[in-house]
Amino acid sequence: MAHLNNMLAPGAMPVIGRMFEAAQAETAPEPRPPAAATPPVPPVLPVLPFVGAVHGFRPGAGITVARRLALEHDLYLADHSFVYAPGVKPMADCFPVLPMTVSLEAMAETAACLAPGQGLVGFESVTARRWIALEEGGALDLRIEGRVLDQRAPGGSTRIAVQVFAGDAGTAAIDATVCFGTHHEAAQPVLPPLGASTAQDAVALYGERHLFHGPRFQGLVGQVAVGAHGAAAELLARRADDWFAGQRRPQLLTDAALLDTVGQLAAVWAMRQGRAAFPIGLERLDLHGPTPAPGTRLPIRLQVVDQQLKMLIADVEIGDGQGGLWLRISGWKSWQFDWAPQLVAFQRQPAHTLLSEERQTPGAGVACRRMSAQALKGFDLALLARHYLHGSEWPAFAAKSGQPARQHDWLLGRIAAKDAARAWCGHPGLHPAAFAIVNDAAGQPEVACWPPGRPAPRIGIAHAGGQAIALASGAAVGVDIEKIVPRDEHCVASFCTARERELLAAVPDAERDAWITRLWCAKEAFGKRLGTGVAGGPHRFEAQSLAPDFSLHMRHAASGAATQVHTGQDGEFVIAFDTAAIAR
Repeated sequence: MAHLNNMLAPGAMPVIGRMFEAAQAETAPEPRPPAAATPPVPPVLPVLPFVGAVHGFRPGAGITVARRLALEHDLYLADHSFVYAPGVKPMADCFPVLPMTVSLEAMAETAACLAPGQGLVGFESVTARRWIALEEGGALDLRIEGRVLDQRAPGGSTRIAVQVFAGDAGTAAIDATVCFGTHHEAAQPVLPPLGASTAQDAVALYGERHLFHGPRFQGLVGQVAVGAHGAAAELLARRADDWFAGQRRPQLLTDAALLDTVGQLAAVWAMRQGRAAFPIGLERLDLHGPTPAPGTRLPIRLQVVDQQLKMLIADVEIGDGQGGLWLRISGWKSWQFDWAPQLVAFQRQPAHTLLSEERQTPGAGVACRRMSAQALKGFDLALLARHYLHGSEWPAFAAKSGQPARQHDWLLGRIAAKDAARAWCGHPGLHPAAFAIVNDAAGQPEVACWPPGRPAPRIGIAHAGGQAIALASGAAVGVDIEKIVPRDEHCVASFCTARERELLAAVPDAERDAWITRLWCAKEAFGKRLGTGVAGGPHRFEAQSLAPDFSLHMRHAASGAATQVHTGQDGEFVIAFDTAAIAR
């Protein structure tokens, strides 16, 4: 990426990164003698990969940097996406997110422009307020603003306040104070031993997607020990040669991959408590030595010091691989989420996990799934939609953003329907985003983009009040769900025939509200199976009799079709099923 640092006066360019690491810095190979007719090739100089176009530079005071994140350039983003859909979705649709620790690198590089002759020694008051995610087109513009707080304070240090703004947001996504100085302060580890613990294999944590990180961020190696109040492990420092397209030797001031393992270790500890955890900041980070060279194994120790509401707070130490201390963090903060176990399992392996619950139906060859809003408690709705929806379905979801309740119920229905379709076909390895559910000309749902080589099912969907139900079968199906509530005679007359009102009159008063609800659901389910809905009016779908098993014998006046609609009560809701297997 070309750097537009033309506003930086000669001699005021950012300090060469890792100024304390000259002894360990990679040296460029000696150039070969050029052929007589070949001009010499200039050496490849390291560059600060996050310092893009520099605006408003005032030496010793402030700076603004514009940096465009793009998947084709920022290759590391492919290893930090929240949606797991390999071979199903393009990476741009998999919600790639800038790790908090990479944000620290971007802030450090920007701040370095204001601290010539000094090197990075730490961070203070890091606060991440929202994800920096590439949502549309695989690109996102960042604006990074730095302002000197105090320069050459006691000890010869400089403290610089930095904020990162994503897209056109008016508030910063993350901010911090970045600290520069002339030397590292030596220190020794002080955290107590871990004590009694259980071990987990790092390879399994990544391979089974308990940790979602791709190879560039897989820093945990060997056994990860988890105790009652903390965790310990070993880290492997990796090269960053393949992080940026066209930048073989990026000049990095931190090791973002190593720092990211702190959040990973906190997540492993939270996992043992039945929670998921994501980093949101830290109080102080001190670098006590140069960044360890690639290939170095480093001990890491995390001590949980407090839990406030859902915030996990920990102190962390990472060794330098030679018996000394490289880094100390005071007050690392991760936010913990109480997601349902099935939701956690789905996020790990969406192609092999059904998020909804199975429900039994009358008739053979029918798969039924029930989805409740309660099962999604605390999970970001748009992120879940990215897991489940085919690219062609996203516009329909986005179009409902102005009606959150409708958007929520619509997504519940799609989850239930896709799970029903996958259950019906056996679903081994079928990702929910690999196919779509669309509406035909009559507004009835049907499967589209179904993988070749297997028949597509017929489906039925219904949702109401934060609940959804769906059927999948080889033949036409109809389903409906409705909450049982009192309904007056005017409401009953609006959809019931005189014959149906006579049938209802024979129902005990205590069961009347439930039977009225069953009758409405039966009409809806019957109409959906016929592919028309209740078009032409619900009176055209008439109950001939009410059975003790809560089924209704129904007849459609216009076509003469008849069926036995089965109903069941699930809590406060009635569910009605009509399938070709039970139609008469």
